[in-house]
Amino acid sequence: MLTRVRVRLRAKRTEDVAQDYAWGQDRELCELEAAIPISIPFSDYQRLFAMELRQEPKGCVRFSIETSNGEHIGNCMCYQMDEGKGEAEVGILIGNRAYWDDGYGVEAIDLLLEHVFTTTSLDKVYLHTLTWNYRAQRCFAKCGFMPCKEEPRWGRRFLVMELDRRRWEVGRYKEDPPPQQEGGSNQVAGD
Repeated sequence: MLTRVRVRLRAKRTEDVAQDYAWGQDRELCELEAAIPISIPFSDYQRLFAMELRQEPKGCVRFSIETSNGEHIGNCMCYQMDEGKGEAEVGILIGNRAYWDDGYGVEAIDLLLEHVFTTTSLDKVYLHTLTWNYRAQRCFAKCGFMPCKEEPRWGRRFLVMELDRRRWEVGRYKEDPPPQQEGGSNQVAGD
């Protein structure tokens, strides 16, 4: 488990399925992610979810985002990890609206970046966000991401933002203390 003051990243668990299913059916959340709302029955989704838990897709790490009191508020991931190219894509969803616009997304992305840059040899991470999603763009900019281009995808316009290892290392402890592993150790576990 990766920990900050208000946020923890933990491995996905079976009990996350109902919340993830609800978020996947929420039209507003799906619009923010440029995703199609889930339309399959819960039992089918539950079966697929269990399969993914048993066998994590190659080149992918997924986490649930929890508050410090254990409330599951979202998910984040690093995927399309390509050690040969030295890059990967990241994504986040804060599904619980009560935690929007209060820095939880920034803390979660910081933890994910710390994990990626301290446990892999990747040199760059990037993301795609809709050009009109200014809330997400502000969050990513606070984490050090820089806009680099716009591109079409699935009939929509996306802003591609990226962060390289060197830029991350320069700015890594600008505001937050080093993260701690569960149990209070000062060993860097993920940011």
